[in-house]
Amino acid sequence: MTVVLTNGTVFVEESLREQAADVVRRADGPGPPHFSLTTDDGSTTAISAELSSFLFQVLRGLGRGHFAVAALPEELTTTVAAELVGVSRPTLMKMVRNGELPSRQVGTHTRLRTGDVLALRRRRAQERRAALEALRELDDEFGADR
Repeated sequence: MTVVLTNGTVFVEESLREQAADVVRRADGPGPPHFSLTTDDGSTTAISAELSSFLFQVLRGLGRGHFAVAALPEELTTTVAAELVGVSRPTLMKMVRNGELPSRQVGTHTRLRTGDVLALRRRRAQERRAALEALRELDDEFGADR
């Protein structure tokens, strides 16, 4: 039995935790699993890779007996933003000073819009993929002579 309280907290019985752990054991492999949704009438809908990855992480956490899901707030502290972007806080502050990331001051504290931080995170990931692809092309071009 699953119990949902009015504040959004969900409590589950041990049997549901065990089911989640079993799904993770069966699905945990070299690549992320892809989920689909089958309705009562038998129709199937594919679930995106991003949502499948999220659901798998939820199942993994539930299977281990500890997990929480929360929506990101509209504004983030610099510490949380740095963690999301994958840089140190001083590096993040340098990005703010250089105008790479908009911010606003709340007293002496810097606040960042979550959408801006996530856009920076996506942009940096795209740049890393492009750089990796360029390295692969160089390797293909010059590595074949070895």
